[in-house]
Amino acid sequence: MRSNPVEEMLDLHRNVDRFFNHLWQELPTRTTSDVHNGFHVRSADGAWKVSVPMPGIDPRYVTLDISGSTLSIRAEQPEEMDTPYARFEQTITMPNVVDLDKIKASYRHGVLELTLPWKESVKPRRIQIDTKDSEPTQLHAVAF
Repeated sequence: MRSNPVEEMLDLHRNVDRFFNHLWQELPTRTTSDVHNGFHVRSADGAWKVSVPMPGIDPRYVTLDISGSTLSIRAEQPEEMDTPYARFEQTITMPNVVDLDKIKASYRHGVLELTLPWKESVKPRRIQIDTKDSEPTQLHAVAF
């Protein structure tokens, strides 16, 4: 039986989605969209990095609004001589681990990049073990 590369790619995409959905139950999720534009989420440096493709949209027409735990991304680009009319709307529900006051955004090469920093209380940290009051422990090797 011949393999279908498109089907294999879709299977891989579904498996990766399943993996990350299981690993991070509280990842930002899309709630509405006027157009079918997916976004990509990755974890890096104590934050989620969200890439939202917006090809052909001039960043001057992009607005980001946050209300409660909902981040709305909107753009309405008027028709001009060299560009057609374009409209984009995406809503992302922020998980409660995101520090909403520290969200940052940048736009490069048709991609809106969002940095959603985690609250300090959920960032991984190392806990030191206090050994001052405990008795010294000796390990003995046993020959077999």
